[in-house]
Amino acid sequence: MYKTFSLIILLFIASCQSKDKGNENNSFNRKAFLKQSAENIIAPAFYQTKSAINDLEKAILTFKNNQNVTNLQEAQKYWTTAAFAWQTVCMFNFGPAGEMGSKKSLNEELATFPVSVNKIENYILSKDISLANFDRDSRGLFGIEYLLFGLNQSPQEVLQLFEKDEWRAKYLEACIETAFSQIAIVNDVWIGQEMSSFQENDGTDIGSSISLYYNEFLKSYEGLKNFKFGIPLGLRPGQTNPLPQNVEGFYSGISLQLAKAHWQQLKNIWEGTGLIGPRRSGFKEYLESVSGGQELIVSTQQQMFAIDQAFDAIPDKPLSKAITEDFEKVNLVHTEMQKHTRFFKSDLSSLIGIAITYSSGDGD
Repeated sequence: MYKTFSLIILLFIASCQSKDKGNENNSFNRKAFLKQSAENIIAPAFYQTKSAINDLEKAILTFKNNQNVTNLQEAQKYWTTAAFAWQTVCMFNFGPAGEMGSKKSLNEELATFPVSVNKIENYILSKDISLANFDRDSRGLFGIEYLLFGLNQSPQEVLQLFEKDEWRAKYLEACIETAFSQIAIVNDVWIGQEMSSFQENDGTDIGSSISLYYNEFLKSYEGLKNFKFGIPLGLRPGQTNPLPQNVEGFYSGISLQLAKAHWQQLKNIWEGTGLIGPRRSGFKEYLESVSGGQELIVSTQQQMFAIDQAFDAIPDKPLSKAITEDFEKVNLVHTEMQKHTRFFKSDLSSLIGIAITYSSGDGD
């Protein structure tokens, strides 16, 4: 009687543990998935972004040493290229790009937005180019954007600001040197020891490469939905009005294009499409290996198409302007992304057996 009861208890515990692991399929080649993700998606994207920011640094130094409209416009052009490149790596905020010690993650160090115009101008006024502070909204790519494009100013007007105060160019130089140093460190670690350790850590537990990869992919999706659309639209908890000036890329006017590029890279990761070679292995392929995965793929692709259509319906203008003039069309993107959250979040997590390790504060 006692032995029979003990056996029942053991079987019950085993059953609960099996359920806790979700629909994990141990036959899926996770190591190959990680290898292809690292070699074809992550590492090439970091290298491309490092190269783009290096080109921007060269253009800024040329402008600093020879200030004219032509060189300013060249710097603006290279900033645009760097901003698009950033959209391909902003979701890899783990490993060498994660938070270490007193430094925040690469996302926060390099791409905090919206920036504080007052902080930037005060640092220039006080001749403080040390960047030895925690005001991450006073530098990075979007601090550089403000300095290069100005606030509704022509290139001639922006040039005049630099001509009036030599410390403006010095502050700009400090910002780009720091930005390049930050991306270069992460890139160099990725093509070094991180590449092999990422591939070898092929479990599904918290702290595994797949867990980190998936959770940052998901956080990036919610960041696109909440910070690039929700807050500017005035839809986040506690907001009473839209804040169109809080879009990413406000000063350059390419906010809509940047958001589209971010969304495209998230789709690429789901599909397994990288910068090198044809489509390889993504979360879609992972789903193909588990029970119920094919049905989720169909639902996911249908809603992704709805998001694509919503993006395409927004007029070709700065997103800040579209929020003011075409609110419902911009709001539709957020609505469709909100509908889609379950497919990338709870449904995908459940089927492949990877736990969500962060709180979005969304309630979804």
